[in-house]
Amino acid sequence: MTATPHPSPEPCRICGGRLLTAFEGRLFGDTPVRYGLCEGCRSLLLPEPTWLERAYTTAFSPDPDSGELQRTLFVHRVLRRFRHHGLLPVRFRSLDFGCGKAALVRLLLDQGQDAWGQDAYPRAAYAEERVSAAWPAGLFDLITAIEVLEHTLDPVATLADLRGRLAPAGLLVVTTELFDERVHGPDWVYLAPEHGQHITLFSAAGLRRAAEQAGLAYALTLPWAGKAFVHVFTHPGHALPAWGRWRVRAGHRRRERLARKDAFA
Repeated sequence: MTATPHPSPEPCRICGGRLLTAFEGRLFGDTPVRYGLCEGCRSLLLPEPTWLERAYTTAFSPDPDSGELQRTLFVHRVLRRFRHHGLLPVRFRSLDFGCGKAALVRLLLDQGQDAWGQDAYPRAAYAEERVSAAWPAGLFDLITAIEVLEHTLDPVATLADLRGRLAPAGLLVVTTELFDERVHGPDWVYLAPEHGQHITLFSAAGLRRAAEQAGLAYALTLPWAGKAFVHVFTHPGHALPAWGRWRVRAGHRRRERLARKDAFA
């Protein structure tokens, strides 16, 4: 990818590096934008997103996010594997940050977990009594943020806030696709130009840098459909044991092969 100096004075919101112009695009079919490539962490950003109010107040029909349920079921499978391999206790307290319709909250509640959800725009169709815009009190053994960080203007501060709510031995589980300048260009589906909400697209280095600045330690990444997608973080003093990481990775590959065959996973 050939990048040129970016006209925006805004630095990278992940690491503070200078932005270069990666390529141009168009949101909503009518709003031209320039995507900025960070000279430091090599993440992709949309600087000065003046269109965000439109992005979050427009009712898109049909809903462009047709994969929400499939993602939720996938993450639920992953969490079951974490519990099976001892990375989560049999009974745990969880928070789904940016929980949307709260499908994951409902699945965990039905499993007997003490599950909660928080969302700035609550629309909890499945677990209304457990979701609000306010933060639930206390610490959590598990915090999930499914397709949230790429929406944030302040990813480091967001991660630091989540770290402050994570129990000492807890897991922070984040899903987001990672930007690779050698592979992704203006036709990358994850740019999601139809709704204009994906404004911070992390490289692998950028996500680790943001987590480190927020006081978190990287633990492991698991793929979905051939892409690095689930990223797990802990408090620095509570790293996951090597045997646990190995067993989760091996079990994940095997179980996902079964899931693709519509077998029990």
